[in-house]
Amino acid sequence: MTRNQIDGFTLIELIAVIVLISIVSLSASSYFSGISSVSAQTLETELLRSLRLTQTRAMNRNGYCNRWLINENRAQQVSLDKETECATSFPGAQRNNEYLENQDLTYVAILEKQNAYFALQIGNQYKTLATPFAFDFDVMGRIKQCQNTSCEILITAKTQTKICIEKEGYIHAC
Repeated sequence: MTRNQIDGFTLIELIAVIVLISIVSLSASSYFSGISSVSAQTLETELLRSLRLTQTRAMNRNGYCNRWLINENRAQQVSLDKETECATSFPGAQRNNEYLENQDLTYVAILEKQNAYFALQIGNQYKTLATPFAFDFDVMGRIKQCQNTSCEILITAKTQTKICIEKEGYIHAC
């Protein structure tokens, strides 16, 4: 008996090649897009990390200032070592264009060239963030400004995403 041999690819080989090509193309596209833009999801992750760190500090450091400030292009916990008189502005030693040089883990900034910004909604009311807006955490991890209604931080870049802060302090992507 002779066996007819057909040259070609099996279905598994074809699927494997397609998967490998898609992985390479995703890697290459992020390389060629450059840093002229920033992902809203990346900023969302950084803001969540910063907010949760400030919240954890507030629950473990009773009697200290646990304030987190946000404006259109920057967010950060301020007055870490103060017991009273929390700052209402960002530290002067850090500028908006400094990002990787800052040692504070709660520091999140958008570089001017990245065409992204933060916005804030408390209940149905939008707040302009031309000046820093303060979130004050209590010892239970709740934010004083969000105890009567939920708050949302809107992050706009090439796409838009938001972070929700519930009345009882739960901070999550929504």
